[in-house]
Amino acid sequence: MVLDLFKNVFVSDPTIKRHLVKSVSWRVLGSLDTLFLGWFVTGQVSVGAQIGALELITKMVFYFVHERVWHRITFGLPTRTSKANKIKQDNEGKLFAQHDLINRTQRELLNGHKAYTIWLTGLSGSGKSTIAKALEAWFYEQRMRAFVLDGDNTRLGLNSDLSFSSEDRKENIRRVAQVSKLINDSGSIVIASFIAPFGDDRAGARHIIGNTNFIEVYVDASLATCKSRDTKGLYKLAEAGKIKDFTGVSSPYEIPTMPEVHVRTDNTAVEDCLNEIVSFLQAAGQIRSVSAV
Repeated sequence: MVLDLFKNVFVSDPTIKRHLVKSVSWRVLGSLDTLFLGWFVTGQVSVGAQIGALELITKMVFYFVHERVWHRITFGLPTRTSKANKIKQDNEGKLFAQHDLINRTQRELLNGHKAYTIWLTGLSGSGKSTIAKALEAWFYEQRMRAFVLDGDNTRLGLNSDLSFSSEDRKENIRRVAQVSKLINDSGSIVIASFIAPFGDDRAGARHIIGNTNFIEVYVDASLATCKSRDTKGLYKLAEAGKIKDFTGVSSPYEIPTMPEVHVRTDNTAVEDCLNEIVSFLQAAGQIRSVSAV
């Protein structure tokens, strides 16, 4: 039991090995110093050895605990944002935007439709991925180029270095927004399926992509409904404390105040939600006049 506990600790936080080795190596050096000082002062090696051994044990424990506590304290450490701003300053005058011979308007004309980003936001289990897939299939049937960017898929690749802390969530959305803008510039539609729990982050994504090219769709379902659809068992793990910073359990979700489309999936079929989105796109002049689902 105890052995399994230690194994889990080492797996969950690999840096603990570094702190442990650092504690032992430093205290061995310190205790050797104490041993020689005790020998020098008392003239007895045994006394110095006893003092050194006692200090080795006690101070190693104190030092290790001290290291672990400071490992969790962010005082004095630069934030991801401050480090990013420093890099931007260092790159000023070294990087220059490149302009293509073919512009976005020409690519849209070639594709036969406008390019924009449909951003699906909502709790885990609200139905974002299901609607995103249905929407992509609908665009395909209309011979319109669209591509889904999904939260899990991007975190398995592009954003695999990010945690679920507030700061990393912000960076996650920023990166996705930048990728969405690039895909839009290619003349294609993006369907972004992300929880994006914080309003400021969604506003940041809208700013990057452009207000006229950003369509926020709030996929609304009650927490009870989302939990009932929890095929991955994520809510149970979060409630058991095994997943930290989980939206709806240990991290808040800020409800969109003015989304372009608001679909409620508690008692609404996917086809009906799809029709609501398509109707909005038609009314906004974003697609050709076609029959809804």
